[in-house]
Amino acid sequence: MEHRDHNYYEANAADVNLEEITSSAKNAKNLQRLRDGDPRLIHLCLSNGDFLSDFCIGEGDDLGWLGYFIGKSEYLQILDINYLPDGEQQMHAFSEGIARNQSIRNINIRDL
Repeated sequence: MEHRDHNYYEANAADVNLEEITSSAKNAKNLQRLRDGDPRLIHLCLSNGDFLSDFCIGEGDDLGWLGYFIGKSEYLQILDINYLPDGEQQMHAFSEGIARNQSIRNINIRDL
C-alpha cells in the first residue's frame, strides 16, 4: 500500500467505490453510513470475524479509508477495536484518520 495523506482521501472520498476497498458488503454498507454522515451510527465495533461486529476486518479491507471515514464522522461516539492486522503502514493510515475525529468519546481496545 502506497502512503496516502489526508489530501488524497479528501480528493477521492466522494468517488471511491466502497466495494473495492472492503472485504464484504456489510463493511461497504458501514463505510457508506460513515461517509454519508448517518446520525444513527454512534457505535462501531471492529473485529476479525465476529458476526456481531459492525466491521469485520479481512483481507481486502483498506484501513486507511476506514480511518478516514471514522475521522470524518460527526456522530460516532463509541469505537470498539477487537482486532487490528499487522502492518505499520495500514496502522499509521488508520490511526491518522481516527485522530481527526471530534465526536468519539469512548474507545475500547480488547484482545489485541
